[in-house]
Order: sequence, then C-alpha cells, then structure tokens
Amino acid sequence: MLSRLRTRHGRRKAGFFLVEGLRCCREALARLSAGIEFAVASRSFADSPDAAAFAVLGSRLEVVDDAQFAAYAVTENPQGILCVCQRPEPPAPAARDPFALVLDRIQEPGNLGTILRTACAIGLTAVWLTEGTTDPYAPKAIRAGMGAQFALGLHPLPRLAEARDQLAAIGYAPLWLAVPRAGADCYSEVFHLPGSALVIGNEANGIEDLAAGQPVSIPMPGDAESLNAAQAATILLFEAVRRHLLG
Repeated sequence: MLSRLRTRHGRRKAGFFLVEGLRCCREALARLSAGIEFAVASRSFADSPDAAAFAVLGSRLEVVDDAQFAAYAVTENPQGILCVCQRPEPPAPAARDPFALVLDRIQEPGNLGTILRTACAIGLTAVWLTEGTTDPYAPKAIRAGMGAQFALGLHPLPRLAEARDQLAAIGYAPLWLAVPRAGADCYSEVFHLPGSALVIGNEANGIEDLAAGQPVSIPMPGDAESLNAAQAATILLFEAVRRHLLG
C-alpha cells in the first residue's frame, strides 16, 4: 500500500494518504487519531522518547528496522515515523468563516501546503479548492502545511465560473480575484472581504476566469512582475486579521 500512496491516483483509489515526520504525525495523532489506519516506526525511533506519544495506537503501530523504514519513506532524511490515514470526506458546504478562501488550480504542493498553513494560522476553518488544484494530501503538501490539512475542511469546487454560483448560494459573494497590478488596492476600503470570497490563482497562469469577480492587488512599488502565490495569499490573509475579521 505504501508505494501506491506516493501518487495522487494511488491515494484516491486507496482512500488513504501518507503522513511522514514527527511533527506532522503528531498533528495527525491529535486531530485524526481515529482515522489513522496504521503507523510505521523505525527501530531507532521506537527506542527514542518521541515514540511514547504513539503508544496509544497499540497494534496499529508497527516497528521495522531502520533500513526497511528508509525504503518506505518519501523524504531524503526520514525521522523514523509515518502514518497511513483515511482520506476525510469533505464537510457539507457552509459559510462558517467571515469570508471564503478559494485556491484556483494551485499546482505546486509546497505553495498549497504553505497557504493552508497560513489559513489555519489566521483562524479559517475551511479552504475551497477548484478543479485542477494539486492534491492537498500529497506528502510534500502535508509537510509544507505542517499538517494544517487536518484542521481544515477542504471543499472541492468545479471551475471558477461554476464555483462562483455555488459560493454565492451559501452566502459568499462577490469573488475578489488576486491579480498583479490591477483592481482595488488590498489596503483600501474598496477591498471589502466580509461575506465575500478571496481567490488565489495558478502560479503560472493566474486566475482562470477574470470575468468571475473583481480584481484586487497588493501594491508593489518595485518592478517585480508578481509575487509568489503563497506570499500573496499570506499578505492578503493577514490583511483580514489586521481588519479584525478573525480572532
């Protein structure tokens, strides 16, 4: 099973995903304990003080020799612990947050994980992912998010034009489209987030459908063409904190 969980197709077919590393596995233990199918530890890890927290897994924890664990691991320098977890079912769509964060076809797992970690840090409870977004349960996305996936409701959406109607139906309208050097200044009063949706687009091609909402941009006095998607998301999301929309 472990080899199949290295690919998106394998994870979807199996209904499980792989969590590796001490911090992420601790997060899975805290938030997804019942959803941990089994865990594997290296002999070196099992003999360390860090192993004590995983004793609650009982027979679901298997200890193997270090060389065998290294063959299972997806990281170059494994920490000696991994968990195989059931993929959560998406929660029922609802407007539980002051605004919706929508990720439109984000492709880089590291960017996706970083954005999810930021969303969790500011207090959002859900993130919405359009069709074409990379798998939030890919190992690299989980490592970048430090397990933020386990604390968030992740909602799948269709393409942006159709997603707009779905979001509006539960109370999130209009869409604010994060674009470089166009539209409303994100620090101005024009950028009104409550009850709306903030869309962060694809790293190379931006937001798919610019007719789906209103543009908003981050002021850039320099001559850079644009910001990294995760950087832009962080600035815009913490603007919501500055405005006391969360917390």
